[in-house]
Order: sequence, then structure tokens, then C-alpha cells
Amino acid sequence: MTTTTTLIDSVNSSLGERLTKFEDISKLSPELPALLAATISQSINEEIVGILDLYSNKASKVRGRSGASTSGSNVTVDTSDLSAETNKWLRPNGEDYYSRKWGEHDAVLVLRKARENQHFVLLYGAPGCGKTALVEAAFGEELYTVLGSGDTEVSDLVGGYSQTPDGGFIWTDGALIKAAETGSPLLIDEIGLIDPKVLSIVYGLMDGRREYTVTANPERGTVKAKDGFYVIAATNPNAPGVRLSEALLSRFIVQVEMTTDWGLAKKLGVPVAIVTASQNLAKKQSSGEVSWAPQFRELLAFRDLEKVFGTKWAIQNLLAASPEMDRPVVADVFARAYGEAVLPARI
Repeated sequence: MTTTTTLIDSVNSSLGERLTKFEDISKLSPELPALLAATISQSINEEIVGILDLYSNKASKVRGRSGASTSGSNVTVDTSDLSAETNKWLRPNGEDYYSRKWGEHDAVLVLRKARENQHFVLLYGAPGCGKTALVEAAFGEELYTVLGSGDTEVSDLVGGYSQTPDGGFIWTDGALIKAAETGSPLLIDEIGLIDPKVLSIVYGLMDGRREYTVTANPERGTVKAKDGFYVIAATNPNAPGVRLSEALLSRFIVQVEMTTDWGLAKKLGVPVAIVTASQNLAKKQSSGEVSWAPQFRELLAFRDLEKVFGTKWAIQNLLAASPEMDRPVVADVFARAYGEAVLPARI
């Protein structure tokens, strides 16, 4: 406060010196001194604000991002603009991922902390809401991924033999064994589509044993998981054929639903009209009126396509991506948002 008081006193003194020169000007016009005084005063006030901002910025760097004041200081620093910086993470594909709040915590940091404590996480939600992106942002290049389907077999996780050009056979480890041996995280994406019998092979690596015996290759023997090995799973619970056994679910002690962040979509440049329309469709989906609503992935694609091909083209494309049985309702919602009837894209 001493520095601030000295600054203001100095500015007031400067203002007084400038005003003493108005006597000659007043001879020309009685109104000019008052007008000039007001102008100079406003200019000086702006200088004060700028200098105070500079002091606040320096103070925030000394204290760090928390914004907590140091002993003997009553200056309050607003660090709300820094949250966006701390919430941006880089995915392996080079894209930025903007994390969300999971309770009072950053979602990326929750996954990293859960890994440290061996708290296995199951993410569930509609396709395109950001489940895979969150995991990639949390673990980066060290992440192994298995994309599940109804055709996924044990060999897709554990590994198998493949023929060499000379007619022999060579064993290649699967993602599960690689992750266990290197102490890396493993994402089992669309885990609900994999046969529960196949998934039973991960039980031993997720419980106190932390090992798996490769029966398909006796030479591999028993693989023990190294520190850092971790399993995360993601699924769309409403997809046809989804099955998750109780034995598997009980091993994922952290389970959370992911939804689309409409506010973040707007901040990233998605037009407000299509976000609003998508929110309306999401409400209709939750009430059972439709089975589909655009999620984060579709909204970002709409933003990019609109820049290249125009708004109408992007709307028609998004409408064509909706399930055929939902299109009348989707088309009506889009028409209300943009003020004109739309049809799905057709060549």
C-alpha cells in the first residue's frame, strides 16, 4: 500500500503542475481549462490503473497461481484467467484437450492420481463426448489401447503367433502384456462390447495378484505387472450388445458418466445456434423422444465444416449423420434454431 500511496501522491502533484499552466489558456477561452483538466485527469487515472495492474501481475508471479496474498499484503489478485492454461493438455495426436472439473478436481489430474493409487476407472457415456480424449490427455504416449468389439478375442489382449516369411512362427505380445511388463496404462475402449469370458483374463492383473500366466505360450510363463501398470475402461452403456459382468465392474472402484460440455464447445468456436439445438436434442434424448443428439465430436466437426463449406452445408451434413428414425425431430429442431427448413445432405 505504501508504494500505491506514493504513486498516487506523485500523480496528483503532476496534475497540479499541469493545471497551473491553464491561466494563460483561460484568457483565450474560459471553458478550455476545465475541459483540459478533465482530459488529463482521465489520462492519469488510466495510467494509475495500468501501473497497479503491473504490480498485481508481478505479485501474482511471486505468490504463484493460487493467488494467496503474502504476509503483510492486502492486495487481491484475480487468477481466474489462469484456469484455462492449467486445464489445457496435449494429446498424442498433437491436439489440445481442454479438461473439465470432476467435482472440485481437474479430470486429467484425477486419472493420474487414481493411477498412482491403483484406483481403476470406468468411463461411460455417449460416443463422441470425450472419453478417449480424456484418457489420451492424461497418459499421452505411454498409453496402450485396445478397441473392443464383439469379435475381440483373448489373443487381441494377450498376444499370439504370426507366421514369418520363412514359414516359421513368432510370438507377439498383446497390449495387455506390453502394458503390464512396462508398467504402462492400458485403455480398453468399448469394453462393454467384449465377451465377459474374454475379459476375465484381466482379473489377475487388476487384483492383489497382479500377474497373468500366458497359457497360449508356455515360454512366456507368468507375467507380473510392474509399478505403473493401470487399467482404464470406456463404454457406451446404451450400445446394442453391451455386457459387463459384476466381477469386472467390482474392480473398477471409480465409475463416472461423461457428457458433452456445451459451454466449452461455445468457447472453442462452435456456433451458439447449433449448440443450443444440440442441447434441445439431448433433453429429448433423455426423455426418450429421440435416440440421438450431437456430442462434442460432432460439434467440433460442424465448426470446421462450416468454415469450409458454409452453414447450410454443415447443417445438412449433421442431419444426414442422425439416425433415420430421428431425422424428422432433428430436422425440426434445426429449423427452429436457424429459421428455415433443412433436409439431409444428398448427392
